[in-house]
Amino acid sequence: MMRRPRRSLAPSPILVLILVLGLASSAMSQEPSYDLPRLPMRSPDEAQKQIEVHPGFHVERVAAEPLLRSPVAIDFDEDARAYIAEFPEYNQQDPKAKKDPKLAHERGLIRRLEDRDGDGTYETSSIFAENVPMATSVACWDGGIYAGSPPDLLYLKDTNGDGKADVRRVVYTGFGLDPSGEGMINSFRWGLDNRFHLSTSNDGGSVRRGDRASAQTVSVRGYGFLLDPRTETFELTGGGGQHGHTLDDWGRAYVCANSEPFYLIMYDSRYVGRNPYLRAPAAAVNVAPAGKFTKLFRISPVEPWRALRTRMRTQGLYAGSDEGGKPSGFFTGASGVTVYRGDAYPPEYRGNLFVGEVSNNLIHRAIPEPRGLMVTARDADVDREFLASRDCFFRPVQMANAPDGCLWVLDMCRELIETTVSLPPEITRQMEVTSGVDRGRIWRIAPEGFRPRTPRLGGLSSKELAALLEHPNAWHRETAARLLYQRQDRSAVPALRERASHSKSPIGRAQALSTLAGLGALEVSDVLAALDDAEAQVRAQAVRLSEPFLSGEAKLSSRLGRMADDPDAMVRYQLAFSIGQVPGDGPAPVLARLAIRDASDPWMRLAILSSASKCAGALFARLAADPKFRSSGTGSALLIAIVEETGASGRPADLEAIFGAIDGPASDRPALVRGVVLALRESDSAEARRRLSASRFGSILAGALADARSKALNDAAPMAARVAAIRSLRLAELGEVESALVELLEPRRPYAVQAEAVATLARFDDPRIPTIVLSAWPTMGPRLRAEATEAMFSRPTWVKAFLDAVESGKVTRGDLDPARVVMLKSYSDAAIRDRASRLFSEPQARRRDVVDAYQEALKLRGDPARGREVFRANCSTCHRLEGYGHPVGADITAIRDRGLPTVLLNILDPNREVMPKFLSYVLSTTDGRILSGILTSETASSLTIRRPDGREETVLRIHIDELRSTGLSYMPEGLEKTISIPAMADLLAYLNGIR
Repeated sequence: MMRRPRRSLAPSPILVLILVLGLASSAMSQEPSYDLPRLPMRSPDEAQKQIEVHPGFHVERVAAEPLLRSPVAIDFDEDARAYIAEFPEYNQQDPKAKKDPKLAHERGLIRRLEDRDGDGTYETSSIFAENVPMATSVACWDGGIYAGSPPDLLYLKDTNGDGKADVRRVVYTGFGLDPSGEGMINSFRWGLDNRFHLSTSNDGGSVRRGDRASAQTVSVRGYGFLLDPRTETFELTGGGGQHGHTLDDWGRAYVCANSEPFYLIMYDSRYVGRNPYLRAPAAAVNVAPAGKFTKLFRISPVEPWRALRTRMRTQGLYAGSDEGGKPSGFFTGASGVTVYRGDAYPPEYRGNLFVGEVSNNLIHRAIPEPRGLMVTARDADVDREFLASRDCFFRPVQMANAPDGCLWVLDMCRELIETTVSLPPEITRQMEVTSGVDRGRIWRIAPEGFRPRTPRLGGLSSKELAALLEHPNAWHRETAARLLYQRQDRSAVPALRERASHSKSPIGRAQALSTLAGLGALEVSDVLAALDDAEAQVRAQAVRLSEPFLSGEAKLSSRLGRMADDPDAMVRYQLAFSIGQVPGDGPAPVLARLAIRDASDPWMRLAILSSASKCAGALFARLAADPKFRSSGTGSALLIAIVEETGASGRPADLEAIFGAIDGPASDRPALVRGVVLALRESDSAEARRRLSASRFGSILAGALADARSKALNDAAPMAARVAAIRSLRLAELGEVESALVELLEPRRPYAVQAEAVATLARFDDPRIPTIVLSAWPTMGPRLRAEATEAMFSRPTWVKAFLDAVESGKVTRGDLDPARVVMLKSYSDAAIRDRASRLFSEPQARRRDVVDAYQEALKLRGDPARGREVFRANCSTCHRLEGYGHPVGADITAIRDRGLPTVLLNILDPNREVMPKFLSYVLSTTDGRILSGILTSETASSLTIRRPDGREETVLRIHIDELRSTGLSYMPEGLEKTISIPAMADLLAYLNGIR
């Protein structure tokens, strides 16, 4: 066992001498043997003294062990009782922790804390629900709680008054289980829409009702989860991030991820999902200017294990980078992003963003500054952090806007907060990785002179609750709104309507409108009045609330039409989404006015296109009739985007309107007409292609393709123009361009030209393609062969032709990298699987044996120059360094910073622990193509897959026939077959030298 905590936070000279002697006497051992200095375990009182906070504030203890342990989430019921999700299982997946008998009973649960004497400090603790494995989130509802316990979402309630939950239901199941313990469902938040907003994190999952095993599953990967607690139905919205999700007063959402402190969710995926032909960008947008490398002002000492590792590397006693002597001071553990919405702080703090940085023991603050429809999260504090602790056990995993108007901080209090999955086993075997599992604190960040208070709302009447909707503290407003939605007491309607019209608080007016909607009492007259509100955000909420009425209220639709001239961009943005609820061609006039004013903003273009699915032809005709708009670059781009969607859907009326416009007012813009013709030809709609062929515009298409063929073969043309021209050749019939594409594969052509020719050939569903590609195979270099392999793997019949070539020796087994072999052996077609297993039948070595054998590479002095060649030959298809390769897989420099033993482990045993974002997927399209790679982005209407050759392809969901995960890392096993131990030493030396 390790010795108990010592006060020294860095290795002493004597310890270093012992380490040196130990290494010298055990040179043949696989790792040094030493007693790692431990962090001091401080009492809550001592820990509180280590915290420094912004001037004008102080930190108070609300609760601490033994009242709670390992807290990761908190919510408050109407009487300010706190329900805590405890997650002691974190890092218990470590092999050493699994054997520790002290941890056998450390399992997740929901705890209830009460402040019975009203002094603002919890003195009573009880277990509300035991056996809640890996509890990650909690939310109060109807006398009980919802709890995230992946893979389940539970409802727990005490019905007999004994303080313990006797009702336990699995509401939904199938949420993802991140093996690292970091990326699972979290952060329930009550929204203006009378829904709980829940982050599905980076492991997502495929979810179904918990009471019906046969119920259909729904993928929630990449989405936010909206739960209606009255019906227990859900919808999906824009999502992203990892652990942390917050809403501002007006419902805009922010999330965070380990290395990225602030993402803004730019749209609700339900709008994008209305238009299945819309290719939308990811909803989560990084708004922190410096992102991961935001300068942080840590005041705690670097943890002993980290300091020791860096020192030994500097002295050459331990393999790996010394990290430039700076192993901390930037974002590596952002968690619990929160918008401050209380009433205890000075006004300038309202709306500020706070995020915990658990690895650096601090809380960072930023101010969201509007930048058009987006914001920039500007650092708020100069040369310091809003809050920082000298205690390395301080781990601020979540925050909450508390009933008293202050921010409360959940301090998980762990010696090691990094997941053991991310650390070399040589380090973790020297540590007690769950130290602090029985500890936990809740801190209040209070302004000077603050007097704690514990409000009780449970006994208030519905009318009294309605009065609280204009309270300056968001907890009061949201708790009152939740209780009113729960009670469905329509006696509150008059009071709500009065506040919706006459409250002096803008957020009070908006909250009253939303609560009326939740009671089914919102009327058109309420919405019409709110559309004239002096506050822009209230008008935007009124536009959103108008949607259920738009199918039959002409007066309301007409009033919304005039909102296209609203002076506020956020009102117009919401209008662009909401107007799509008007049936038929009704949205077209409004969308056209919005486009003419705002088409230069990419987010406004997205909103317009989301609403144009039923009126695309009418919208195109209106915009094409405007000379200034059709002549502008942004106007032309939007018009062609409308055509791309219309062509994909093939609606005859829309196509008729488009042909009429380019044959009429838009005919004076030849470049626009040509772009429209090419977009229609590229569409998936047979009707669009038929009409194009039968029209006079067929000659324009022929001319465009002739120009493209000429430019593609012109060695003097700029490379970007040539690549674009080659890509256009896919719009022709294969017989028309086959000779040109064969010529472009000649070895004298630049790589970029050859690669685009291969990609273009792959888009033709023609049995001649394998012959064309394999004929050029002997002259292809390694990079181009990787592109050609992807092309050959894109259709099952071509895969068979490729295996024929392997069997005949035209393609050698060594031409195929291990990842492709793994894909073939797990192919959906049994005949291909069996054939691949016979052709690539080498016995698979046990991963542990391989890893053990290759430890020798850590002791050898490698040659970085030779290592660069090893990297480019074996790793560059999925990783990029020094401008070479494809950024498909994990960031090698980030892995390297965890130590070369970890790099070696990831190379040789990539499936030991696979982060969800690096899982391999196979996608089959409705036209018979097969794509494989990593999912880099998902929206309601499309997903983007990054292939091993680095190309990204966005596929509309309506064109997906099947999507399945292989369950394996995209990095293949078996690289020891191509990388010897000396070559591995060279590779590690190269990676270690990259800065």
